[in-house]
Amino acid sequence: MQEKWNQFVYYLCEAKKNDVDESEYHSTIEAQLQLLGWMKYNNEICHKPNLSIGNNGHIQPDILVQKDEQKLFVIEVKRPSHSKIAKDIDQLVSYMRQLKLKAGIYIGEHIEILYDQPDNENAVSVLSIPLELDNKRGALFVELFSKDRFSKENIVQFCENRIKEMRHQESLNKIKSHLITDSQRLITEGMKMYLMENYGNTFSDTDIFNMLASLHFSVTPKDKQIQIPKAITVSNKEEYNTKKKKRQYDKTTFSINGGTFQGKRRFVHQLVKTYIESHPYATFAELEQVFPSKLQGSYGIIRTINNIRENNIDKIRFLMNEEDLLHSADGITFAVCSQWGIANTLKVVDLAKKLGYVIATSQEAPIKSKTELIPCVITRNANANGLFNTKNNTLTVLKGSKINPQYLNNIKTYAKQKREALISKFTKRIGTELVVVKDVTFDSPSGAASFCIGGSANGWIEWKDQNNNKIDIYRKKIESYAE
Repeated sequence: MQEKWNQFVYYLCEAKKNDVDESEYHSTIEAQLQLLGWMKYNNEICHKPNLSIGNNGHIQPDILVQKDEQKLFVIEVKRPSHSKIAKDIDQLVSYMRQLKLKAGIYIGEHIEILYDQPDNENAVSVLSIPLELDNKRGALFVELFSKDRFSKENIVQFCENRIKEMRHQESLNKIKSHLITDSQRLITEGMKMYLMENYGNTFSDTDIFNMLASLHFSVTPKDKQIQIPKAITVSNKEEYNTKKKKRQYDKTTFSINGGTFQGKRRFVHQLVKTYIESHPYATFAELEQVFPSKLQGSYGIIRTINNIRENNIDKIRFLMNEEDLLHSADGITFAVCSQWGIANTLKVVDLAKKLGYVIATSQEAPIKSKTELIPCVITRNANANGLFNTKNNTLTVLKGSKINPQYLNNIKTYAKQKREALISKFTKRIGTELVVVKDVTFDSPSGAASFCIGGSANGWIEWKDQNNNKIDIYRKKIESYAE
């Protein structure tokens, strides 16, 4: 399987090296799928198929793989220089659910397997594979998705097992983190029992407690150089208090644009991630300008992975799990700092409000931003970005959005004529896609949704913010403010 993976990934690596465009990369992927046994000539590899959904809907995934007309899995393709954003995965998951498929594959700067776990609101990323030769995960990918071995049941079993493994590892990581952060207390308690058992007849309890109090214990990961800490000393007259009071932590949580309330470190991570999703062309240097290091303190808000490693910064100081790493438009991988108290978090809250986000805390009602602009997306029959203005309920469809080149059956004649005029003025046909070339503002979210979808639509439900909330939640807030 390792050799077959090398054959499969070789030309994908070449495409990444040559920075090919999405269309050429798409063709390369389809050609490599034939190495896994899937054949294009007998309609097993379907290139951008136009599939009917429901009574009037249509979807067009990048690649659909099927056998004997039975749909097996879909692939979302992005050019190899692209950095994955949440919208890419949302699009893939949307296709999976509309086609009732459990598995989907993202192929861009890496390969990623998504699994739509039953009774779970969000799909789960179960395996991420870099584009490189001799990768063991790559051999596993080939084994799962080769035609002669493919089975929907095997895919589901593999994904469920992976989720168990990830949860198991997550639990171990939490224990490891606990050992590192609370090592002084844990080691002291363990040593106290050992010393009392072995030397309790020679020394008094006070002798042993005072001796332990003069020592500092720490736990350091193997890949870090152990530093000799300074000793902690106490007066001979002081008695070591083995029942120290627990440190009181601030438990304030924060929400962005009406989304889920999160703790301080997750709130800051979500803010940076949300900003990147609405500014996909921002370079790392530009992100450093937007998120100045002085707001956090000694570590800064964001750092490149290389910088963290070169400066031997403790990994627990940053959110370093693979799913937490972020990518700038110029291809730089970076992490968000995890060291947040209430003081420096409130500085970030002020920054978020200046950037136009609606921030709420667990202790107060939503804080209205100055600009009142809510970034949002629509994915049914379209792939469009918008800005909803909560002051006047207008919605602007942004340049670069892709709208439905066709019309739904429910569209009225006058509405079709109006849309045709807008298409002529604000869009350009590129291949099979209809792309918005100039921002266009509508009096209501529904008007903007109809323009994008190609038929009658309730924009308050169709448009969703970056936390997947319907923008109707902002209309309700406006009404409550007016009371």
